[in-house]
Amino acid sequence: MKQGSIGREVLDFLAGNLLDPTPLNYRFGYLYLTRMSKVIVEETDFNIENGLRLRQDTIIEIMGKHVEASDDPAERLAAREEAVDVYLSAAGELARETQQQADDLGIDIAEESQTIRDGAQGDDLKAAIRRILDRAAEAERELADSSTRIERLQRDLDEARNKALVDELTGIPNRRATRAKLKHLEVDKVRFSLAIIDIDHFKAINDTYGHPVGDRALKLVANALTESLAPWSVVRWGGEEFLVIAETPDAAKLADKVREAKDELAGRKLKLRETDEPMGAITFSAGVAANISSTDETLKQADRALYDAKKAGRNQVLVAQESEQVTAAA
Repeated sequence: MKQGSIGREVLDFLAGNLLDPTPLNYRFGYLYLTRMSKVIVEETDFNIENGLRLRQDTIIEIMGKHVEASDDPAERLAAREEAVDVYLSAAGELARETQQQADDLGIDIAEESQTIRDGAQGDDLKAAIRRILDRAAEAERELADSSTRIERLQRDLDEARNKALVDELTGIPNRRATRAKLKHLEVDKVRFSLAIIDIDHFKAINDTYGHPVGDRALKLVANALTESLAPWSVVRWGGEEFLVIAETPDAAKLADKVREAKDELAGRKLKLRETDEPMGAITFSAGVAANISSTDETLKQADRALYDAKKAGRNQVLVAQESEQVTAAA
């Protein structure tokens, strides 16, 4: 299928199903027509074969199932961003609809009021008053329905936004949320220290025990760090890396706490859930740096310290200045 023609085919497909050419719908149509998503193909074919129209809520549901079945983090993040866009669009449409209802109510009441002012009497007067009361009652029901829909949209939007800032596997904040927090700390001129933590030999865990065990190891480390380093923020920085944000300028203090967390984790007697057999200790290396200039420079210093910690044998925590001394001594 040529790239030049697929775009037109997707738009025709959307038009044929009375769907707006939004980014979400276009990606749905593209993945369906190119047969790139088994979930989307099966779900869509089922609807078509059973004569069910592809409504907007159906598309959102199918795309949700597609994302759940995907192992691609970028795909999941894109879907979350699209979900926010969909909710914002729906909220805007609902606001316009509510405004139109209010305008219509004003027009209707104005017309009936004019009838009364023109001297309506007897049954005509009663009918005009009844129409005003009925129209007001109808508007009240429409407003209640709109309020319910707005509340539901707000909950959905909040959920989508929150999910976009949380690492799906470990349940702790992700890199995107962390960038925002670091920016706030910079703007507020809060002095802080950072620690970048990397699980030692994580690839060997995946290769030896499989990815499900590797995923559980990531969750275990996330929980252990969150518990040991509270109230400081622990986030998943990416892959097997975690970032600790401590609102203290004392990098040595943060390093001590990270060492305690490392030793506590390494001392756990771990067993494989599948066989109940003992599993080797999980250790990590870490680099720590105080925020002296920019956040980016602090991250670079912590990353260099982490590199030196791994180079020096892993399972240790180095502060940026200590890291330079270890490198010089080597």
